[in-house]
Amino acid sequence: MPLQDLSLPAAWPVALGLPLGFGLLAFVLRWVRRSGLIAGVPLGVLVLRLGGVAGFGILAAFFLLGTLLTRLGYARKAAAGVAEEAGGRRGASHALANCGTGLLVLIGHALLGGGSLPPVLWAAYVGAFAAAASDTSSSEIGQLYGKHPISPRTLRPVPVGTEGAVSTEGTLGGIGAAAVLAGVGGAFGVLSLHGILAVTVGGFLGNFLESLAGTWGRKLLPHGLLNFANTVVGAIASAGLLAALTALLP
Repeated sequence: MPLQDLSLPAAWPVALGLPLGFGLLAFVLRWVRRSGLIAGVPLGVLVLRLGGVAGFGILAAFFLLGTLLTRLGYARKAAAGVAEEAGGRRGASHALANCGTGLLVLIGHALLGGGSLPPVLWAAYVGAFAAAASDTSSSEIGQLYGKHPISPRTLRPVPVGTEGAVSTEGTLGGIGAAAVLAGVGGAFGVLSLHGILAVTVGGFLGNFLESLAGTWGRKLLPHGLLNFANTVVGAIASAGLLAALTALLP
């Protein structure tokens, strides 16, 4: 089918079969827990029905990139006490916190009449996943390679693994991950060059603000809600930046 048709709602056989097959493979490979499989398959079905193959492809790219980053140097991170629990396998809480905003964008558009998703909403959808990917990359790369982490609030050095800490290596990793998700959106034909730039910046902005909020620890918000807030900021910032770029540089 033409590239632009990848954003159209998928037929039911595809919408049911693709998430189930992908989820079972991820479960067999021990990338997700049982709860992640149970939550992830219906989420994938909804995305395929509302956002087409393009929407699912962006979701899958986020999941695969996050899994790769989490498993990168896992033994070393585990020895340092900063690795993700359960061998890095994702559960239902991860699916909801990281994918909820993108799904809400699609559901909200459908409830308001549906039709083709406009560019600004595609920027919001991809921006939510770009923010989540940026956060994962900053954490995993920073914990593995970061040499001089600091608190973004006080600018003082802090130990590796400190909540909200940032490092040069982690920051570059976060920008790179946001750019990868933006590039995937471009490859599926749902983001223009303006959109790719907006999502890269907006996704990283969500990540940075989460790091800043994280310096107050979980007294501000539980970790899962911080992750969700990160994706909300990424979605809003990406959509806003695209609107501004379109107005300034038509």
